[in-house]
Amino acid sequence: MTDLETYYRTSRDRLYGYLLRLCANADLAADLTQDAFLRYASRYGVDRIEPALLYRIARNLMIDAFRKRKPDTSLTELLIDERNDPEMDATVHSEFRRTLEALQQMKAEDREILALVSGDDELGYGDIARILGISEGNVRIRVHRARMRLREALK
Repeated sequence: MTDLETYYRTSRDRLYGYLLRLCANADLAADLTQDAFLRYASRYGVDRIEPALLYRIARNLMIDAFRKRKPDTSLTELLIDERNDPEMDATVHSEFRRTLEALQQMKAEDREILALVSGDDELGYGDIARILGISEGNVRIRVHRARMRLREALK
């Protein structure tokens, strides 16, 4: 098994979550996750993994997808949950919907920085800086400001 296969098995859900938070479309996020891993493998090989580069590829694929078509902002298909506690499902469903809707109302740069920082423990501020092409200090400032705006939007 190659490093990329191992990384794919352990990290695909995190990359998918990042893309889902950005585009709020489950099908598009799944497609982009697969495409990002395939593009990374074809261009950079399968023996060395650089998460920041993979996330940058995924981000660029999403930007390309948005240029080609308008994203479906319907969140209904994302919120189907088959757990056994209907009351808990309703609460989680409601909070998830509220948060995604608040994220979708934010500026794209705020939404993206929050998606990067909240979705993957293995991405530090340095990695996020490389993905976005900005300084680490700028990442810290943007994260703080975006969190403040999200908090305000959720009030």
